Amino acid sequence: MLSGLVIVLALTWITFALFWLLPAEPWRALVVEPSPTKAQIAAANHKLGVDRPVYVQYGKFVWGIVRHGSFGRDYYANEPVTTFLKQALPVTWSIVLGGVLLLFLIALPLATVSAVKANTAVDRIILMATIAGVALHPFIIGVGLRGLFANRLHWLPAYHYCPLRGTTQLTELSPGVADYNAQTCGGMGGWSQHLALPWMTFAIIFLPLYVRMLRGAILEVLESRYVLTAQAKGAGPLRVLRAHVFRNAMLQPLTMIGMEIGLALTVAIYIETIFSLHGAGELAIGSLGFASGTATGGDVVSGGALGGHFNLPVLAGVMFMIALTVIVLNLIVDLTYAFLDPRIRLSGRSAEVAT
Repeated sequence: MLSGLVIVLALTWITFALFWLLPAEPWRALVVEPSPTKAQIAAANHKLGVDRPVYVQYGKFVWGIVRHGSFGRDYYANEPVTTFLKQALPVTWSIVLGGVLLLFLIALPLATVSAVKANTAVDRIILMATIAGVALHPFIIGVGLRGLFANRLHWLPAYHYCPLRGTTQLTELSPGVADYNAQTCGGMGGWSQHLALPWMTFAIIFLPLYVRMLRGAILEVLESRYVLTAQAKGAGPLRVLRAHVFRNAMLQPLTMIGMEIGLALTVAIYIETIFSLHGAGELAIGSLGFASGTATGGDVVSGGALGGHFNLPVLAGVMFMIALTVIVLNLIVDLTYAFLDPRIRLSGRSAEVAT
C-alpha cells in the first residue's frame, strides 16, 4: 500500500512536469481577446496560479488532496474538478468491472469445455474462434455489435450512459442527432441496458487470451496428483472441477488481471468513444485540448467551456484517480490470490514465526 501511494504521487508529479513541457497557454481560459497584451497574459496566469514554480503548484495540488480531498478548480468553467470526476469515473469503472465479470462468465465455461474435450473437434473450434478474435480491433468489435444489436435488431441502446443511482435526461439518440421526445434514464435497468454493448465489447476483446490461458491452466491442474487422487476416491467431475480445479486454475489469470488493469482502462477509452460514454478517457483527452471534455447532465460541455485547450487541474485529477484505481485493483487481486492459494498465507505466517 505504501509503494502504491508513492507510485500515485510519482505519476501525478510526472503529469505536472510533462504539462509544462507542452506548449500550454492556460491564460487563454480567462483572456478572450485575439491579441492580448503581455499585462493581460501575466494577470491571467497569476490569477490561475500558473506563474509559480512547478513544484509549488504540485505542492498545492497535493495539499488540497490531503486536507480537503479536492483537486482544485478547472481553468475554464471554474468548477471543482471533483464535479467532473464524479460524472466521468463511474462510467469508466462500470465498463471495466462489468466487462471483467462478463469476461470470466464467458471464458471460464468455454475454457473448461475446451480443456475437458482436449484435442477433439469441440476443442479445435473453440481455439480457432479465439485465434480469429485476436485479429479484431476494438473499434471493429464495438461498431459491429452496435450495428447488429442496436441498429438492426433494436434490442439494446447504442449510445449514452445511464447512472446506476439517480437519473439523467437523454436528449440525443446519437451524437449530433437531437431527440425531441427525450426520456429520463437511470436505475439498474437503464444502467445495465446502456452498458450491455460496452460490456460485450470489452469481454470479446480479452476473451481469446483468457480462454486460452484458462484452458492451459485447467489442463495442467487436471493432470496433477491431487486431482487424480480425488478422482480415484470416486469424486464426481463437477466436484473435482469446483473443489480442486477452478481454485488452482484461477491463479494465473488473476496474475494477468493485475498486470493488465492499465490496458483494460485504455480499452475502456476506446469503448467510451464508440458508444459516446463520457467517461474518464474522454475527460482526460478533453483536458489536453483534443476533445470536448466531460458531460454535465447528459450533455457534453463544448470546447468553448472546457475542451479545446489544456486544463491541468482536470488532467491531474484524472491521472490521480486512474493511478489510484490501478493500485486498489492490484491490491484486491493480491488479496484474492492469497485467498485462493493458502500457501501464500502459510508462507507469510512461517516467516513471522521464524523472526
